[in-house]
Amino acid sequence: MRCTRCDSPRPLDGPFCPSCGALSEEPPPIEEAPPEAASRPVEPPPSSPRAAAPAQASLPLPPQPRAGAKPSPAAPAAELPRDAERYRELLQERFGYPHFRPGQADVLQALASQDVLGVMPTGGGKSLCYVLPALEVGRTLVISPLIALMQDQVEALEAVGVSASFINSTLNRAEQNRRYADFQAGRIALLYVAPERLANRRFLDGLARGGVRLLVIDEAHCISEWGHDFRPDYLALGGARERLGRPRTLALTATADPTVRKDILARLGIAPEAREVLTSFDRPNLRFQVVPLAAAKERLPWLIAYAREREGQSGIVYARTRRSVEETAETLNAAGVPAEGYHAGMGGAVRAAIQRRFTTGRAPLIVATNAFGLGIDKPDVRYVVHLQMPGRLEAYYQEAGRAGRDGEPAECTLLYSRRDHSLQRRFIDQAHPRDETVRESWRQLVAIQQLDPQRPLSPSEFEDAAGFDGWALTVKALRASGLIEEGDLRLRSLDPEAPIDTRAIEDRRRYAESRLAQMVEYAETSGCRRELILRYFGEPPAPNGAHSARSASGCGGCDNCSGGVRAEAPEYPRDLFASILELRDGIAWESNRAPYMVFEERTAREVATYRPSSETALLEVWGMGRKRVQWFGERMLDLVREWERANPDAAPPPARPAPASRKRSVTVGPGPEVPFDDPLFQRLREWRRERATRDGIPAYTLFTDRSARELAVQRPADRAALADVWGFGDARIAQIGDELLDLLRTFGAGAPEASQDPAASEAAARPLQPALAVLPASEHA
Repeated sequence: MRCTRCDSPRPLDGPFCPSCGALSEEPPPIEEAPPEAASRPVEPPPSSPRAAAPAQASLPLPPQPRAGAKPSPAAPAAELPRDAERYRELLQERFGYPHFRPGQADVLQALASQDVLGVMPTGGGKSLCYVLPALEVGRTLVISPLIALMQDQVEALEAVGVSASFINSTLNRAEQNRRYADFQAGRIALLYVAPERLANRRFLDGLARGGVRLLVIDEAHCISEWGHDFRPDYLALGGARERLGRPRTLALTATADPTVRKDILARLGIAPEAREVLTSFDRPNLRFQVVPLAAAKERLPWLIAYAREREGQSGIVYARTRRSVEETAETLNAAGVPAEGYHAGMGGAVRAAIQRRFTTGRAPLIVATNAFGLGIDKPDVRYVVHLQMPGRLEAYYQEAGRAGRDGEPAECTLLYSRRDHSLQRRFIDQAHPRDETVRESWRQLVAIQQLDPQRPLSPSEFEDAAGFDGWALTVKALRASGLIEEGDLRLRSLDPEAPIDTRAIEDRRRYAESRLAQMVEYAETSGCRRELILRYFGEPPAPNGAHSARSASGCGGCDNCSGGVRAEAPEYPRDLFASILELRDGIAWESNRAPYMVFEERTAREVATYRPSSETALLEVWGMGRKRVQWFGERMLDLVREWERANPDAAPPPARPAPASRKRSVTVGPGPEVPFDDPLFQRLREWRRERATRDGIPAYTLFTDRSARELAVQRPADRAALADVWGFGDARIAQIGDELLDLLRTFGAGAPEASQDPAASEAAARPLQPALAVLPASEHA
């Protein structure tokens, strides 16, 4: 076995290459395609040796071409439609969707003339932004981070007649070669690969000769070290894009603030010409709630009762540690709630089997660490529960966003204890080594390097010296100090007391602490949780705090704004709150500090609520210590006085309330009003499950619950009528249409009792209500 990066022999008993230190979960590079793999000859990739690539870098430049190597020619121009009408036809024909979701048409139109960064919420239909162009120009290469995600997406596309495939380590060499040749020859429109695969120069050069028309970077936030899911393997994508001839590029992500977006564009080499398409981060079908707990022992009893109430529904429970995953799954099963555990400590085959059972509906409830993340493409997850608070709001929103991707109502619940805050602070401390820890790690590395000054050190040696959690930041500090080579992990100095610049580590620590502060604010706020999320991602709230069609009194989709778990907190003037945040931004700019270092949003909310009139009263506000009062207290008091002069009729500020009381209720979502126990609706779901089991595919690739409800209401009698049902395009009708029509006819003939019910007859004959329009294309995959 040879290393895919430096081509040197590689042992089978370790994950790291002994020569270049590269870590790769991928198999060796694809060799020449066998003749039987293609109907026409395919030029084999070159076999010349490759220069070693860095195992990990903190802020690397794109990989440079080999000495003497010819640059790859520019990829052929992608002849993409310049208006959305052709794409709209494909959308209806292939997928049965009548219109686009927000942002999709903008991305598609922009791709005709420039590279694009698309930021769309989880479940917002990102995949259609490259599937539709692939149907037009073919040869679309999709970089996807997880094997299971590739398989799920390919299955869903094949179900509607799209020629898609993937290459990864689950396939044998012959099958990899066959798919590679098919893509080069244009017989496959979409090919999914992992970022590690692009470290293989022969693989890249073969693709460049075939001509990649569209390069897609999925989960693009992984390329940014400021993102919540940074992956070093993504750092090579800028260089890989150059080697492919700079094809039209589409980067997609669901969670990227302005800092991360800027980083993505720079690292891919598509700034400043690229177009940014930003859609709302809002997910109207999700309901957010936080359940405060006094003690950790309350978590599992609450979870058991919650899961029992939702028996048969698909759900995900996130736990912080592997041990917690195993204990929670065991407790649920002992209580009669079927659940499976999932964490990175399990073997790859075991994890793949568990995820497969979850995707196909045989395992309705999964308890997992955040290792169960990017590979989730199951649209009908009805609830996500976090047993503990994550350290960043990006991570929480992405994990919670696994729920309700079909546009149907779903619940996102965080169980919160004050102790969660201190635990997350401990994790930050572990991941950000102190100066003395970095110094001791450097001394150990010098001792190792002295044994062989010419040999690059391996990542495992760095990990042993610096610790698993902190070694990446230790490398960053040592590189910033000029003590490590840029290209590999070879030390430039053997002085154990060499000067070390650790400012980069402190910058990252402060950044992590600011993210944690925002997560705590989300958990403890008595205001609108949805508004806080949107503001965090840089999306300004709508007037009066209303979003979409929600009421001016709040979002209607979180516990603090709805009749669900309601915090009985006093109202506060939104204009005063906004002015206080503007003051904070001004102070931050003057002092060259991040806004969170001035004061947090909870502080602003309390000032707006209680409107202090003196420094003594200001000191009672949460987050306002004596130093802050001395620093900017008078400016804040002046702002409050100015607001009160401009609003003389405003009600006096309330007294500080007792702890908030809470009550529970149920949220009812939009869509066709078909009872869940409707016999035809249940029969359609049963048929879908049976057919999916027979075909060995996930049930949702056949049709969604929304389509099932429309079938139950409309009861189409022929193919033409079936084409009017949401989600039924030509390919799906050809695949399963006749069987469904037979089912509907048989069901109608065998249920005379239903036809005798006037109310049922009226409901069956009633056309779809206009309320469907509020979710224009809510299930676009």
